[in-house]
Formats: sequence, C-alpha cells, structure tokens
Amino acid sequence: MAKLNSNMLVKGARGHVGRQFVYKQRANQTVIAKMPEVNKNLIPSQEQITVRDQFTAAVVYAKGAMGDPLLKSEYQKKANASRTAYNIAFRDYLKAPAVTSINSEAYDGAVGSIITVSAKDDFRVAEVRVSITDINGNLVEKGLAVQHAIDRNKWNYAATVAVAAIAGFIITAEALDIPGNKAGLEIIL
Repeated sequence: MAKLNSNMLVKGARGHVGRQFVYKQRANQTVIAKMPEVNKNLIPSQEQITVRDQFTAAVVYAKGAMGDPLLKSEYQKKANASRTAYNIAFRDYLKAPAVTSINSEAYDGAVGSIITVSAKDDFRVAEVRVSITDINGNLVEKGLAVQHAIDRNKWNYAATVAVAAIAGFIITAEALDIPGNKAGLEIIL
C-alpha cells in the first residue's frame, strides 16, 4: 500500500481505477491499495458471522459517537494523523477494559478502609464497581469506586459496612468502558 502526501494529481482522489487498484482517504493522506477480492459464492462460517455482527455493532456505535458532540470531542483528543476519532470510537467498542489487580491490604473490615483496583482500557475506563461477599456467598456491600486523582488507572473503594472477620470474603471488581464493555476480577481474602 502506497501513501501519497503532496502529489497534486491524486490528492483527495477516491475510488477504483480499472478494478485493479483503489484510492482511499485516511487522515489527510491519499492511499493507493490493491482492489480487494471478494468471493461472492463463499458461505461464511458461524465465527465469521459473529465477527461481522460485532463489526456492524461497532460501526453503529462509532457513528453514534460521532453524532454526539461531547463524545466526539473526547475521541477527537486521541486522534492523530493516522487514526481518526471514528477509528478510535470503533476500536473502543471492540476492545473491553481490563481489571489488572485488586489491592486489599488496607481493607480490614472497618468502615472507610480502602480497596484499590487497577483497571485500564485502550481509551478510558468509565466506572469501576466493587462488591464484597461473605464466606457463604451473601452480599456484604457493593458500590462504585472513585478514580484516583493522579494515577488514572487506579480506583479506590471505601468500605461502607463494618464486619468483624473478613477471612474468606470475596472482593469482585468490574470495570466498564464508555461503550459498556465489561471486565472483572475477584480475589479471596
């Protein structure tokens, strides 16, 4: 694939030439690529259908994000010469966040004791939910963690229920990104 930056003959060109190559516009650059080949008789597998459905949903999300001025401006901040805001929104829809760790060293069962969750996303984690269940599987408490002021990948949850013994408790953290993708992690105390 060739990229052309300042050739006045092809600058801004779009479309195919003789069904052999195609001009495309990618972030202020004209790109020349081989014409794609499509086998119209090929029957897609279930996995291909699933991926196509995911891509269709990502297109719908990215178009919707570009129609929302606030959301578009957020994605625009990450755009550069090779990736548009639309591309970033599209990828954000397809890529779920990750909860990388739960630090419970400061949690002792007292009200106000802190649980720190590390969560990351290719764009931005929108919220982190924390729940604590006892040894019998009963919910002790749940709520939203607060993003750390400096380290934006860390989220702090302050306990709201006092418990005497925390051995065997399960702490679950779930991170959500802007499109609503989820990822979780749990630890046993």
